[in-house]
Amino acid sequence: MAGWHNQLFFDILFSSSMARAAWTTLWVATVCQALGTLIGFLVAPFAMERSRVLRLISFAYLWIFRGTPLLVQILFFYAVLPLMGVRLSVVATGLLALSLNEGPRMAEIVRSGLLSVSQDQREAASSLGLRRLQIFFLIVLPQAMRAIVPPLGNNYSYMIKATSLLSVISVSELLRNSQQLAQATGHALEIYAAGACWYMGITSAATLLQMGVERCLQRADRRLPDRAAGNLPDGAVQSVHHPYDAPAGEPLLEASGIVKRLGGTVAVDHVDLKVYPGEVVVIIGPSGSGKSTLLRCLNSIEEPDDGVVLLDGSTLGPYRDEAGRRRLPRRRDLDRQRRRIGMVFQRFNLFGHLTAAENITRGLERVLGQKRHAAERRAGELLGALGLAGFGDKYPSQLSGGQQQRVAIARALSMEPALILFDEPTSALDPEMVGEVLAAIRTLAKEGRTMVVVTHEMGFARSIADRLIVMDHGQIIETGPVRSFDNPATARTREFLAQVTK
Repeated sequence: MAGWHNQLFFDILFSSSMARAAWTTLWVATVCQALGTLIGFLVAPFAMERSRVLRLISFAYLWIFRGTPLLVQILFFYAVLPLMGVRLSVVATGLLALSLNEGPRMAEIVRSGLLSVSQDQREAASSLGLRRLQIFFLIVLPQAMRAIVPPLGNNYSYMIKATSLLSVISVSELLRNSQQLAQATGHALEIYAAGACWYMGITSAATLLQMGVERCLQRADRRLPDRAAGNLPDGAVQSVHHPYDAPAGEPLLEASGIVKRLGGTVAVDHVDLKVYPGEVVVIIGPSGSGKSTLLRCLNSIEEPDDGVVLLDGSTLGPYRDEAGRRRLPRRRDLDRQRRRIGMVFQRFNLFGHLTAAENITRGLERVLGQKRHAAERRAGELLGALGLAGFGDKYPSQLSGGQQQRVAIARALSMEPALILFDEPTSALDPEMVGEVLAAIRTLAKEGRTMVVVTHEMGFARSIADRLIVMDHGQIIETGPVRSFDNPATARTREFLAQVTK
């Protein structure tokens, strides 16, 4: 008797009707998951937009489809749409219901993935002049996918099983077919066991596919063995300007009256700055004095609350019109200006999903419009010049801190900027790695590059600077040629230099 039951189980398991039902389950689940994922990718950015209208539309959709049971949604589309004059086939009705139900889950998964990508990545991409959509598709989304794929795979497994609910509207998927066979044969246990095996087989294959995709996305994280490696004070600050012979001609960059507030703190307070072609300006000062914030205001990564920045006489970032009203530039104009200012960040801000060479070629191809072979050749030249020949195929996680920072310098140089900004380029490095980065920057200084450098390395600052600027509490308190700081004019500068030169 047991042998007969076993034979029935295997006959049903390998029957053509179960195979057809399994195929229906598979393609319906795949199509619904694909459509639901597409909906999620469309809705998630809306939920993160500043526009209240877009946020309201996305909230209403999420509220309705997350708040009602899937079975009710299936029956609603099946029974109500025909009354509204919309006649769909049974299968199309099922696809519509499952897809719209899956959208809210995928929207939250996509939103969490997008939020997992550091704002630093967007800022680094903006500094290259990449446009908003380019930043999303080339930088943010590929990295977000590492956080999106695992729950997406789990949702697909759920979707395979959720197709069983379509049996209530007579879609001939696995559960519906199993019910019909069980009623015809009277052997429910064997029939449903065979159906469960088909479900297990399909979900197992989906899990293996998910694991393969995850391995591909995580290849950038495979590490190689390590190589050797405030608020303003009471009263205004009196600024001292030592005599300085500025280079002839007009300034390359001119910032006037720059103000930036961070919360209740004035991080930059009415700062004026001129940088001339070929000049190396080094900004020093205690932590929290506004150095990095000023630097980020110069290329509008941080929008100044007041003041204006001019690059070669053209406005970069916010400005005031003739009536005194504050205006924002067109995004396209800002991107075009930004590409002329290279930015090297404190924590490298390399794109983790791209190799060293690809970090460089993305801007060359997408912003400057170079062909791939030309961009790759240029990337190789820059890496070689910075002592990284042969490292082009390594991911950031496979490089030491000093190597990552030199790749970041190469990326900035690739855009042929008129000005390069360095935001404490050695502060995130181990002491042994500082020297190789400083050597690279010294080489750029000798080449006559125009640079503004924020640093705490006083010996380095004195060796490359044409002019030093000391900041404290968001203001410039002393500025002049390097030699003038052998005998600083302000007590605060003397105090600071005494601490950093111990």
